[in-house]
Amino acid sequence: MPKVDITVEVCGMAGDGTIAAGGLVNEAMSLGGFSVLGFDSYPAEIRGFGRCVTRSRIGSNEIGALADETHILISLDDLQSRSRVPFLARDSAVLFDSKPDTLLEEEQSLAAVVEPGTALFGIPFTYLATAATGTSRGRNLAALGGFAALFGVQPEWFRRVITRKFQSKGEKVLEVNLKSFDAGFHYALEKFADRLRPSFAAANVVAGPEKVMLSGNQAIGQAALDAGLKLYFGYPITPATPIMEFLAKYLPAKGGRVVQMEDEIASVGAVLGAFYAGARAMTATSGPGFALMTELITHGVMAEIPAVILNAQRGGPSTGLPTKTEQSDLHAAVFGGPGDSSRIVIAPSNVAECYSFTVQSFQLAEKYQTPVIVLTDFYLDNRVENVVMPVASEKEKTDGNLYPDESLQGSYHRYLDTESGVSPRSLPGMEGFAYVATGLEHTERAQPDYTPEIHTKMTGKRHRKLQYALEDLPVPVEYSDGGQLDVGIIGWGSTFGSIQEAVNMARERGWKVAALKITSIFPYHEKEIRSFMTKCREILITELNYEGQLANLIGHLHRKEVVRLNQVTGVPFSPSAIFSKIEALLQAGVS
Repeated sequence: MPKVDITVEVCGMAGDGTIAAGGLVNEAMSLGGFSVLGFDSYPAEIRGFGRCVTRSRIGSNEIGALADETHILISLDDLQSRSRVPFLARDSAVLFDSKPDTLLEEEQSLAAVVEPGTALFGIPFTYLATAATGTSRGRNLAALGGFAALFGVQPEWFRRVITRKFQSKGEKVLEVNLKSFDAGFHYALEKFADRLRPSFAAANVVAGPEKVMLSGNQAIGQAALDAGLKLYFGYPITPATPIMEFLAKYLPAKGGRVVQMEDEIASVGAVLGAFYAGARAMTATSGPGFALMTELITHGVMAEIPAVILNAQRGGPSTGLPTKTEQSDLHAAVFGGPGDSSRIVIAPSNVAECYSFTVQSFQLAEKYQTPVIVLTDFYLDNRVENVVMPVASEKEKTDGNLYPDESLQGSYHRYLDTESGVSPRSLPGMEGFAYVATGLEHTERAQPDYTPEIHTKMTGKRHRKLQYALEDLPVPVEYSDGGQLDVGIIGWGSTFGSIQEAVNMARERGWKVAALKITSIFPYHEKEIRSFMTKCREILITELNYEGQLANLIGHLHRKEVVRLNQVTGVPFSPSAIFSKIEALLQAGVS
C-alpha cells in the first residue's frame, strides 16, 4: 500500500470558520490513524479582521515539521486564498465555493491565478449548507464534506469529531453541522464521480495506541496540572494566554487557583512568594512580559527561591510580531538581568516534550533552588500534534525540595556552602529554621554582607549548583549512523523537526550528515556537544533569530568557526531551506 504525505490547507477570512475547519481535519485524520501536525496563522489585530490559514500535514509515518508545498487547498474566500497559490504543489487540487454570496470579477477569482495543471473542484458550499439547514453557517462543514468525498476520507471519521465538537452546543447546532457536511459529501461524490482522488483510502496506516490532538500550550497546561500545580499567576499575552485559559478551566477542580495579575512583574513576584512558602506555582509570558520580569527573576537567583516561568517566544523586539514565531529570546532567558544571574533554561522541541519538560521543571526548580525557564515559541505553542496522551509518573511528580535536618534546629545556615552548591531549604513555619530571603549578597546564615570574600564565595556557590544540575537535565540527542561526518547540524526548539527531516533527505542521498538536538540550553552539556563536533568537518547551527544566539553560546566549542543559518521571517524553517544549505556546504568542498 502507498504511504501518504499530504498537506491540506484551509484558507478564509476571519469569521469564515477557517480555524474550526482545520481543527476538524486534524481530529478526523488522527482518528483515522494518520500522523498529523497542524499549525494555524491568523491576524494579530484584536478585532480579528484578515486572513486565516490552517495547515495540516498528514502522513503514514511520524511527522515533525510542516512541508514546503500544499497538495490540497480548501478555499473559503477566493481573495484571501489567492495568496496561497504560490505554495501549491505541481499536482495539487483546489476546492472553492462555486456559488458564494458575493460574486467576484473573473480576474479576481482563485481559478484565474492557479497553474494549468491544478485540479479545480467548484462546490457550492454556501448554497449546499443553506439548502440543507436554512443557514449558511455550515458552509465550512460543506467544504469538509467535499474534501472527504474527493480524497477517500471515511465520512464517519468526520461525523464523529463533528459530534464531539458541537454536541455540547445543543442538538440544533450539531444537526446544522452534520447536515452541512453530508450535503457537501454527497454533492462531491456525485458531481465528480469520474475525478475522485482516493488518496487516503488506500493509505498504509500502521495501527497503534489511540492518540489525541494536543497543542504545545495544552500539553504545558496538562503537565502543570499533573505536576501538582497549586497557583498560576499570569497576565494575558500572545502566545502564552491559552495556558492561563486552560488552567482557569481545570485547575480549580484540583484545588488550585488561577489569578490574573495586574502585570507581569506582579505575576513573577507572586510565583516567587508561593514557592518561598512551599507551594508549586508558575507563570507564562512572552518576550515583552519576560523583559519586565527580569529583576525579580534575578532576585530568585540571588535568594535561591524556586520559580517556573514559561517564555513563549514571538517575533521581536518590543511588541514585535505577536502572532509570528521566532527563537530570539535565548540570550534574554540565559543572561537577562543584572550581575552574574544565570539560571536553568530548557527548550522542548515538540508537543510531547512540552509536557515532559514542564513536569520536570518543577522538580528542577525545587531541587536546585533557582528559577527555571521553559523556552518555547509561537509555532510550538500553537501547533497541534496527535500524540499518545502523556501521563507523568509518581516519581516525576515528587517533591524536589531538600529540607534541613532536625538536628540543625537553632543553628541553621540557609545558604550553607555545600559541595554541590545546593543548601537545605526551610519553609515558613518550621520552628528554629527561620531566615531572611534577601536580594542583598549574604553570608551562609542569610545575613547581608558586602565583602569581596563573601561575594566571591556565594557567586561560586550559585554557579556550581547549575553545573551539578546537568545530571538531571536532558542530554543532547544525536541522530547519526556514527563515524566521521561532513556536516553536523545543531538545533533547538521547534526548528529541530525541520532539521531532522532535512538530514533524512541528505542521508537518503548517501551524504555523511547528522544532527544534534540540544534541549538543555543552560547549563549545556559541553562534553557531549564537543564529542559531536569533533566528528564533523563543518558544524551548521540553524535557528530562528538574526544573531545566531545558540551559535553565540556554544559555537566556541568547535575547532573552527561554525556556519550559521538564520531566518527571521516569522514563519517556521522549511526542511528544504535547511537541505539547500547542506547541499551548498557539500558543493563548496566540504566532502
